[in-house]
Amino acid sequence: MFVETFRKTALAALLCGAGSCAVAAVTAGTYEGQAMGKLSMVKAAVTLDAEGRLTDVKLDVSGETPFLGGEAAKAMAPAMVKHQSTAVDAVTGATISSEAIRKAVIAAIEKAGGDPKKYDVKVAKKIGPSETMTADIVVVGAGASGTAAALAAAESGAKVLVLEKAPAVGGAGQIASGLFAVESSLQKEKFKNDPELLKQLTADNLYTLLMDYNHFLSNAPITRRVIEQSGSTIDWLQGHGAKFKLIDWNPQQGQNPYPIRWRIYHRYQDNHTAFVNMYKSLEKMGGKLLTSTRAYDLEQDKDGNVTAVIAEKADGGKLTIKTKALVLATGGYGGDMKRLSEKMESKQLTNRIAWANNGEGIDMALKAGAQKMGENSALIHACEFDGLSTSTAGAHGMIDSNLLVRVLKTPLLWVDPAGHRFCNEELIYDTVYWANAGYSVGGKYFVVVDGKTLDAYTADKLPFEVSGAGPANPTGKGDFRAFAEEAVRQGVGFKADTLEELAKKAGFDSGFTKQVADYNKAVETKKDPFGKPAEFLQFGVKEGPFYAFRAKVVSLSTLGGLRVNENMQVLDGDYRTIGGLYATGNNAYGFYSTPSYPPYQGLALGFAYNSGRIAGMEAAKAVKAAK
Repeated sequence: MFVETFRKTALAALLCGAGSCAVAAVTAGTYEGQAMGKLSMVKAAVTLDAEGRLTDVKLDVSGETPFLGGEAAKAMAPAMVKHQSTAVDAVTGATISSEAIRKAVIAAIEKAGGDPKKYDVKVAKKIGPSETMTADIVVVGAGASGTAAALAAAESGAKVLVLEKAPAVGGAGQIASGLFAVESSLQKEKFKNDPELLKQLTADNLYTLLMDYNHFLSNAPITRRVIEQSGSTIDWLQGHGAKFKLIDWNPQQGQNPYPIRWRIYHRYQDNHTAFVNMYKSLEKMGGKLLTSTRAYDLEQDKDGNVTAVIAEKADGGKLTIKTKALVLATGGYGGDMKRLSEKMESKQLTNRIAWANNGEGIDMALKAGAQKMGENSALIHACEFDGLSTSTAGAHGMIDSNLLVRVLKTPLLWVDPAGHRFCNEELIYDTVYWANAGYSVGGKYFVVVDGKTLDAYTADKLPFEVSGAGPANPTGKGDFRAFAEEAVRQGVGFKADTLEELAKKAGFDSGFTKQVADYNKAVETKKDPFGKPAEFLQFGVKEGPFYAFRAKVVSLSTLGGLRVNENMQVLDGDYRTIGGLYATGNNAYGFYSTPSYPPYQGLALGFAYNSGRIAGMEAAKAVKAAK
């Protein structure tokens, strides 16, 4: 009996190790589960047989980013069926979407009567062989700056290899909407009959304004070179297949009096197609791309010059690329929330784009002796209600279907975590100023309203515009009291019949009621100590029930970490260049000051493309000179 039992147990273990174990008896059929992903609800339709085997997994990740969440679905669904396990590898760069897929499948298994623990089977991974390659220039990161670096280097005749840890190219550069440029051919054509406007849209003017805004803490040679090159970069990118257009309407109403802040914005016509075309162009020039390949180390000779890059291939094997130049275009560290919280001195920031950017490129450079600079600078951009998820009221995020967002995006009463008013709420009409105000009180604040105010939103009778900054504005009408109740149920808001009770629930101090009284007085007199114009002093907070909705500042990325020169060469502690080492985009510091981002549209993507183009040209020039 013992021998027979041992044989059966051993056979079962072998089968599980091979990923073919019948894990548990369930009620056969197809079951659905769902879980919150990065941007949307991820849905799974899981089919099981009577023995509990997964026979099919269908995933709906249509609300996630196609090149991250979409790739995760393609990889994980068949792997789960093959290995009969929910513990298959997550897709690099799509960790949150991958985890949502896993949770959605587990939820479906539970509905079928299965035990999720029995599907949590570790899948053995066969490590591939080590390989060695050579390239004149290696670019780590296939986002905007890495793509530009690769194109510029390849068209200069260099042998270029791009490494991207995610399964697809684009990164945050594909999620962004557009980039800045001055003196572009698009501007000259569109505004040819408006010479006064063209006089404003010049490199000289933008350079002066940015240096002044940054209090001359930004690097003048870098700033000047990037701005002067920006116009030609638009034409250059269009030559490689990316297409842009100038906007005719500015969603950030607060910038309208200043054309230089928004008439410089060149918007993608199609983000995805732009990257497809640019990589086709790179391939025609002999450039190569390896996705799902994570660079993690570099090698140097006795003089400190970069000689090789070390990476992990998709099969887990080690890849060594011998090279003469390395461009680190890994997008900063905005996806490392612990690091972001420490450097920005706030645990309240919400990461909305830089999910896969964990600072690897910065760390590689620091190991090579690079000088650290500007790590405490983030692209804080607008705010959002904190944690309002899919519900009967809709979904909330940077892509939003919840009408309650109108309460967030209009100039009502804002208070800090102690319940004290802290700014002129008119700042809602500028993405940067809005985020800066929220950051000034730690990254979290509350929007305070009464029921009568919500009724005005239900009636769709607002005396001012909804801001075009930040989350998208859904259309339609709805019951805003119902939306508010839903937010309270989800813990995003607090409700009380009195202001004293609201203060207790939300954690405000005893001064909250006076703050509200002072604001009500400002609404009545149309005179505000913070300078809020009378046209926005419309809704007091007087009649219960009262609500306080929690909002958080959004971070799209970080904006520095390594000191570079105007050629994007990384500098060491003695301000000497590290041979063969370049940093671009959000790894490179010098175009901004800390910690604020200037209120000019498209600066981050513009710096990414231009710094990448510069690095590619300069690296190719150095490689050619060394031959």
